[in-house]
Amino acid sequence: IKKLTLALVNSETEKEVVQVLNNFSLWDDKRVWEEFDESSGNWSTIGNQQSAPDTALVEKIINSVDAVLMRECLKDGIQPESKDAPQSIAEAQKKYFRIYNGKLSSIDANCRAKIAENIFLVATGSKNNPSYSIIDLGEGQSPESFPTTFLSLNRGNKNKVQFVQGKFGMGGTGVFRFGSPEHNLQLIISKRNKEIESTTKNNQWGITV
Repeated sequence: IKKLTLALVNSETEKEVVQVLNNFSLWDDKRVWEEFDESSGNWSTIGNQQSAPDTALVEKIINSVDAVLMRECLKDGIQPESKDAPQSIAEAQKKYFRIYNGKLSSIDANCRAKIAENIFLVATGSKNNPSYSIIDLGEGQSPESFPTTFLSLNRGNKNKVQFVQGKFGMGGTGVFRFGSPEHNLQLIISKRNKEIESTTKNNQWGITV
């Protein structure tokens, strides 16, 4: 699995990804593929979201911001859905990062640089056909939780969390329609943040295409 993961990470084009999956005898093996959210009618939701690729990409970054705020809340030993958690985005920004009124200008350049280290947007490959990677140091997910988080639709996983923006559990799929030329592929790699939970199970990486 580690060799597969590294090969996929170093693939810059859809063609390379398909070749890697073929090399590992996965691309044509129907046993290892599942319908997204276990629903054959999922495109009615996935295909009717953002109308432009830039807004779909922004939605991914918003999810990363949510994950970082969730991390901070969980590190405090507070359940994000509880009344003890911040009750607004502004409150969470103030409590965890000393950002007042949602303005980054309220903190100095050193603090802004430190906060920026939580989320990265990286473009690699050719200028005409780049590969985009979004990397965050948020709460992370264990492999077992992938089906109910990254790979779910309309679950409302964060409906009761007052300090996040993405509440409906589908916005991140909006980039599918703007993805790679033929197959609209995405690679997700994650593990649970060790500052929240450090167990043998949660130290395992999860990977899905």
